[in-house]
Amino acid sequence: MANISEQHGHDAAPGSPREPQLFRFGLRRLFFFVSGATAFIALLASCEGVWPWVILFSATLVAAHVLGNAVGTRLRDSSRDVQIWKAGRPSRDRDEPVATRQPVPWAELSLPVGTPLALHGTSSWRRNGAVAAGAVLGLALGASGIHLSVGDDVTWIGLAVGSISCAVMGGWFALLATNFCVILRHAWRHAAK
Repeated sequence: MANISEQHGHDAAPGSPREPQLFRFGLRRLFFFVSGATAFIALLASCEGVWPWVILFSATLVAAHVLGNAVGTRLRDSSRDVQIWKAGRPSRDRDEPVATRQPVPWAELSLPVGTPLALHGTSSWRRNGAVAAGAVLGLALGASGIHLSVGDDVTWIGLAVGSISCAVMGGWFALLATNFCVILRHAWRHAAK
């Protein structure tokens, strides 16, 4: 995707403003991107154990954040290309934030009607039960895994601390999985209406 600001697409009418390119870059940026990706892959190849997965997961999170910010910044860009393109596509909404200095009642803000997706329910007994089951399962798996991997070299204090840590992680994973399932089910039901 080289710099194509001077090129016109086949489907664009002559003289009509085209939509600005979000991912426009030159050869220098492409060189730095390929060099950085190559160094990153070499780093992953030099690591052993679980570290490549940890580094890859962390880098993916950072890359998604940077990409989202780059796209958002480009969409909010006030360059001449974007201004010309926006002028050719009139919108009913004002392209500026609406802010009030004084507290205003909710009814006067003319907010859109809320959907069931915005509702927050209280913690149910199923969610609490799932977290407790995840903690117990994490405790059991952690204790047995530590005992099987280390054997008699671990002290009782070490076994207890490791097992409690695994119980906390098990409860946390169960909470994440339960919340994800509840949100997914809620969104699916709302979308199916």
